Amino acid sequence: MRKTLLIFSFSAIFFCGCKKLIEEPKKKCFIPYIDFVVQHVDVSTLEVSFTAVTSSNATITSYKWDFGDGTTFDGPNPPPHKYPPASASKTYTVKYTVSNECGQAFWTKEISLSSCLPDTKFSFTYLNDSTVQFANQTKSNSTVNYVWSFGDGTTSSSSENTITHIYNTDKAYTVSLKATNSCGENNYTGNISVCRKPVPAQTVKTSSCGKVTIDASATKNGAKYQWNFGNGIVLPTTASSTPTIEYTYPNAGNYTIKLVVYNASGCDSATVSSSVNISAGSALVTNSNWSYTSTDLTFNFSREAIAGASTYSWNFGDGTSSALQNPETKTYNNPGTYTITLSAANSCGVSYQFSSVINVPYYKPLNNTPSTGFQQVLAVSPSLIYFLGTNGKLYTTDTAGHWSQAINLPTRLAFNNETRLFRDRNGELWIYGKKEVAKFNESTSQWKSYFGSTGFSNSVTINSMAIDNNNELWTIGDGKLRRGNTSINSQVAFSSLAFASSSNRIWLSTLSNNNLYFVNANDKNLITVFVNGIVNGSDDIKVYPNGDLFFTTGNGIVRTNSSGAFLANYSGNTTNGFIAGRPTVFDFDKDNLWVIFSGRLFKLPIDNSGNTKKYSFNTDLDNLAWVSVLPLSNGTNNILLAKTSGNAAIKIR
Repeated sequence: MRKTLLIFSFSAIFFCGCKKLIEEPKKKCFIPYIDFVVQHVDVSTLEVSFTAVTSSNATITSYKWDFGDGTTFDGPNPPPHKYPPASASKTYTVKYTVSNECGQAFWTKEISLSSCLPDTKFSFTYLNDSTVQFANQTKSNSTVNYVWSFGDGTTSSSSENTITHIYNTDKAYTVSLKATNSCGENNYTGNISVCRKPVPAQTVKTSSCGKVTIDASATKNGAKYQWNFGNGIVLPTTASSTPTIEYTYPNAGNYTIKLVVYNASGCDSATVSSSVNISAGSALVTNSNWSYTSTDLTFNFSREAIAGASTYSWNFGDGTSSALQNPETKTYNNPGTYTITLSAANSCGVSYQFSSVINVPYYKPLNNTPSTGFQQVLAVSPSLIYFLGTNGKLYTTDTAGHWSQAINLPTRLAFNNETRLFRDRNGELWIYGKKEVAKFNESTSQWKSYFGSTGFSNSVTINSMAIDNNNELWTIGDGKLRRGNTSINSQVAFSSLAFASSSNRIWLSTLSNNNLYFVNANDKNLITVFVNGIVNGSDDIKVYPNGDLFFTTGNGIVRTNSSGAFLANYSGNTTNGFIAGRPTVFDFDKDNLWVIFSGRLFKLPIDNSGNTKKYSFNTDLDNLAWVSVLPLSNGTNNILLAKTSGNAAIKIR
């Protein structure tokens, strides 16, 4: 776009002037520097325009013009002054006076006015954005000589009616025409503005990985360049004088690259566009979706595919890795917290990665856990798990955390930390402890007391119980053994009992010596079995599905066969030093013992105790009270844990 401002002026100046100081400065500072020029003379009307040039380092107090014809004007730039008509040339002395706080200065010039001076004028037309044609419109009664000054340092003395000039730089120019005849000279000036429009051109080359190389050096009249790449990116952020650029698209697609070119003065611009197809971008789509399933220490990881990715990488946080998008089964050597780092890269070498922390094995507190601690957990099925609260209430839940209301315990039970739940061979729930042994009715949520049938006195604490194949109740009360209300005479104080259905025996442990005992369920004879490996007595005896016995001792756990013959000792020497005393409680699955010792959980492979693992790797899994193994239909297990505080109900998958 071109905007043109036309300013015309005449001047007729005859050189004569002087500058005079007429009084001493009032103080040591500079008086004004002044000058003036005759800007325009209208030959037909003798109207003269003056322009002042004034400079002062002090405050100017007054301006005064004396036009030499008896008229004056106060101010820096007077309006055009009209002199009286004259039949012949006449000379006037014009005086311009300026005062500041330091003093006063004036400047005079003599001007001769005559109607025979050239009436100097021109007009101009833009032939294009850099070529201007000037039309000489000067009038004179005598021969005239001309001098053109085009404002760019070039001149011409052409007397043609029209003259054409080409400008090479975009800017504003002051053009003057001096016309001289026999009466003198007269000048005319005009202002033009040259703005050459850019003619943009660009070549775009694409290469792999979304890279484009652009060359706009063939552009005409271009001084600065800026590209919009069609994806919200504009480069450079400020237009630059460099006509080339490289850019790498992060994503594949069709894009329009628009070049904006500015000329040197910035008075005009132009655009050109090119379309490109990027088949493969440099960036990877951000996708952090991944998942896993797990059983104990074995995990199956997978992640969603990332568009454009050519390679994948998993760092499992234990020094092992995989280059598969969906790794094969990964089994960790030890429980703990691990940082998984997932990476992906494309063929351009651009990569994307993120990290996430996992617990091995996976565990979580059960949802909606009541606000109480638990001293025991008894897992029956995924839909039925019993928790005995430290608040003296019983709760049921499932693995999803759908909890029952609190269930009251038997009224005669003197609840304490030795109160225990028991599930018999018929799948029925019992509770025993001080002053009570009772069976729970699932349909009515009521308890039926069997304490009276034991024959024990009201102050006795039931220490352990079992139900035999004849549905006979066996109990230990304050160390004494009874079948129903029949006392089995013994000098031994028993600590725990268990019924082995395959042999129809009641097995008994004691803290009093290093032996085991059993009673055939159909008689009253107590049989002593001498067992190696018992230290400081035995306790918490359980029967394995194949009939083997497991029980705690002072230095760990001992295993015997169904006849009581020693098979294995799980102690500090055989469990990597982990089980170095009497465990609190244990349970088993088909391959492992799950043991709580000193409030921590350990897994002991039954046939390879040297590979014992510590599962209490953080505070959630510390200070444990009880463990219960829940076998699942797929052959795996959930491990249910009870704590007396904190996250009190926890499931390990």
